[in-house]
Amino acid sequence: MAGDTPVPEDPGALTEETRRALADDPRLGQLDVAITLRGHRALLTGHVVTRDRQQLLAAVAAEHLPGYEIDNATTTLEDMGEPPGTGEELGAGR
Repeated sequence: MAGDTPVPEDPGALTEETRRALADDPRLGQLDVAITLRGHRALLTGHVVTRDRQQLLAAVAAEHLPGYEIDNATTTLEDMGEPPGTGEELGAGR
C-alpha cells in the first residue's frame, strides 16, 4: 500500500531508473513521460498513444515504484481526438 515503504534517500536516481524502465519495456518503449516524486506520490506526465498504453504505463511504473501512489496524468492521442497511428509511436517494432 502507498505510504508503507520508506521514501528512498535518492529520489532522483529512482526517477531515472523508472524512466529508463518505461523506455526499455518492450510493451511500452515510452520516452515522452516525466516522473515527479513527491513524498509517497509519483506523478506521471506526458503523452501516450492509447488508453491501453496509458494503463500499462501506470502498471509498469507501480512495479518499479513500490510504496508510491501512482498519479497518472498522462494524456492520450485518443483523448486529444487523434486516432492511434497518427502520432509518433515510440517503441513500435521493438
